[in-house]
Amino acid sequence: MKRFILITLFSLLCLNQSVAVNLSPQSKVSLMVVGPYYKDFASIWGHVAIWIKDEPNNIDKIYNYGGAAYGGNFMLRLVTGKLKFYLDTRQTLAQDLKTYYRAKRDVYLYEINLDLTEKNKLYHYLENNAKEENKYYKYEFYKDNCTTQSLDAIKNSINGKLVYENKSTNITYRKICDDKFPVFPEVDFLIKLISGSKNDEKLNLEDIFFVPEYMTDNLLKAKIKNGNREKPFFKGIKQVYDFPDVELKYSFYSSALFYILILFFIELILFAYSYISKTNYFKWYDYLWFAITSIVSLFLLYVMIFTHYIVTKWNFNLLWANPLFILVFFLKGKNKELIFKIISVSILFVFAGILFLPQKFYLQNLLLAAILLMKSLKYGFLKTGFTR
Repeated sequence: MKRFILITLFSLLCLNQSVAVNLSPQSKVSLMVVGPYYKDFASIWGHVAIWIKDEPNNIDKIYNYGGAAYGGNFMLRLVTGKLKFYLDTRQTLAQDLKTYYRAKRDVYLYEINLDLTEKNKLYHYLENNAKEENKYYKYEFYKDNCTTQSLDAIKNSINGKLVYENKSTNITYRKICDDKFPVFPEVDFLIKLISGSKNDEKLNLEDIFFVPEYMTDNLLKAKIKNGNREKPFFKGIKQVYDFPDVELKYSFYSSALFYILILFFIELILFAYSYISKTNYFKWYDYLWFAITSIVSLFLLYVMIFTHYIVTKWNFNLLWANPLFILVFFLKGKNKELIFKIISVSILFVFAGILFLPQKFYLQNLLLAAILLMKSLKYGFLKTGFTR
């Protein structure tokens, strides 16, 4: 009997701990907005989390949708869509602030203007999301990150709808990326390679909210509207840290464009020398380029077709980083010559289509296309000009 009572009490205790309490009228819900950190490309736009403080219930919790496994092959898993993020609830505000102070990152607390019913709805929503079976989500550059997930949780909890002062925007995803990524040359090169035409479409207002600055700027003027009643989205703002702005430094000599320019001029010299001497020198060098381009084309095809990222869709860079390069290693004679002719026309179409194709082509990509065009012409349309 005593054993039965102990088991029952233990079960009731576990049940009580598994059910979240209701927040008290003294509770506060705030959006914690953290400034950019320019030593990590994943943090260059800043960070957003939700802070719930309720002293009567001894609750002090940060709900951080930015939890991620930053282990090996992080960049590869991120680009190929294999990286999962999760809702992390292990930190208090004081613990988080210590981290941001050491990194010299600005921190602002925006108290959200919620009534008690809305606070409890949000609290229970977050607690349910934080369960092991619910906390993971598939990260997406623009649609599913710490900022968008936090706003979705809040929107799910308010009685009514969010009304913004401005509904339109002239910003594109490409413009947003071009403003920040040059700080990281390797990432900038990769983003410019995988960025398809979807990056050039004009965005709706909430589409730009993956950037914390854009989201908070618009929420400061937003209202929560319920029938004929409306109230400001934010109740108050508290500045915790405000460090001096970091001056962004872009070095042309460390950019991919600088090295690609060198390769382009080398190719011009080799092309001219081979044509004048009527001998196709450095054939092995050409086929090295064809091999690398084949791998790149397969990668671009993979991220365009098999990942959920908007950034990679309908990528016209595949016109010059052409998958047909793979065939040149398996075909001979006239068939191989025909493939090179098709590739040459495809690359020429890129240059002709700069004015009408729905995608911006970066100079670095056009230079790579020009290098591949010169190489393809040697084995296609101009083959007789490079052989004695």
